[in-house]
Amino acid sequence: MVRTYQTCSETLSLGIKPLGLKLAQHDVLMHLLLGQALTQQQLAERSYVTKSHMSALLIEMQALGWIDRIGSETDKRSKVIALTEQGMALAQQAWQLQERVIQTMMAPLSDAQMEDLQRFSVRAHQDLLAFQQVL
Repeated sequence: MVRTYQTCSETLSLGIKPLGLKLAQHDVLMHLLLGQALTQQQLAERSYVTKSHMSALLIEMQALGWIDRIGSETDKRSKVIALTEQGMALAQQAWQLQERVIQTMMAPLSDAQMEDLQRFSVRAHQDLLAFQQVL
């Protein structure tokens, strides 16, 4: 499972490199593409990185013109992160590549096998979260 995860990450990294993307940037773009505007805190939590790392990443992505920081309507102290037009176009390209990687990985599986894999993944995720509470 770990080897497959690593190979998937390496494959995705190779695929997004011509787009000028790194994996961490790709992760942010995908979260924003799917979740629309999110706060820096929400992005850090979803990406499993520290707030300081996310801050540096967002500064870089804003300088590249991929994201904007917009004042939150509900919390005047925070900003939400949203894709620019350029960021949206890049995110859509990266999404297409990600779909191809996933399709390649899942193609050999039958529908029943995919359902089994889904159940196993959900169960493993829940068990790991429970284990984290013990640590």
